Amino acid sequence: MGTRPAGDTVDILESLLAPLQDRRILDIGCGRGYLLRALAERGARMAGVDPDEAALEAARRLVPKAQLHKAGARHLPWGDASMHAAIFLNSLHHVPVPEMLPALEEAARVVGKGGTVIVVEPLSEGTFFDALRLIEDETEVRQAAQEAIVRALRRGVVSEQRRIEFDRIEAFPDLAAFIARAIAADPAREAQALAARGKLQARFETLSERDERGYLLHQPIRLHHLKVPVGPRPVVNPALFG
Repeated sequence: MGTRPAGDTVDILESLLAPLQDRRILDIGCGRGYLLRALAERGARMAGVDPDEAALEAARRLVPKAQLHKAGARHLPWGDASMHAAIFLNSLHHVPVPEMLPALEEAARVVGKGGTVIVVEPLSEGTFFDALRLIEDETEVRQAAQEAIVRALRRGVVSEQRRIEFDRIEAFPDLAAFIARAIAADPAREAQALAARGKLQARFETLSERDERGYLLHQPIRLHHLKVPVGPRPVVNPALFG
């Protein structure tokens, strides 16, 4: 979890959360701390959780002033309404499926009424996704994450302020760099990546575009800008969600 955010992603987050100065923002699934650093450099007071102790140690070195805890998304060690905003950056689909909705409810709790929850999730499409499928097929968990957001909206846990879709382009000098990127998100993938290396090389080269940056893969992204209702939870018509 906690992959390195592209500059445009950080710019979008800043525009949605501005002004960042002294705002308390929680990065759920912070990984090695790349988003923590990016937003802290823009004035935010950052906190983060991740279940991976090694990743947290790296985050502590990267952002010494951030308040970091080893924890899952289901149980956040902060009080009610203690944060201005909570962000899931490419992390909700890594939460066990039965815990995805509770994780969104927990995020809503720590930001409180009127607080912001932003969920940024990769979709099950694009050349990056197609290459990754030989290492791990995330089709079901990515869809489950979208369904958890719909359930949270139906229950009135949050309301959707805005939905933004954009294309993230990642450049790799070679296949080894792509594998390193995939393993950084989940070290358990290493064995499968090595076992599938031959097929992966062929698919990687077929799917990639090339320019001076190297091999380019596209990953469509969906960002949900959510708010916790201030008043009683609204009654939502399920037909609005299909």
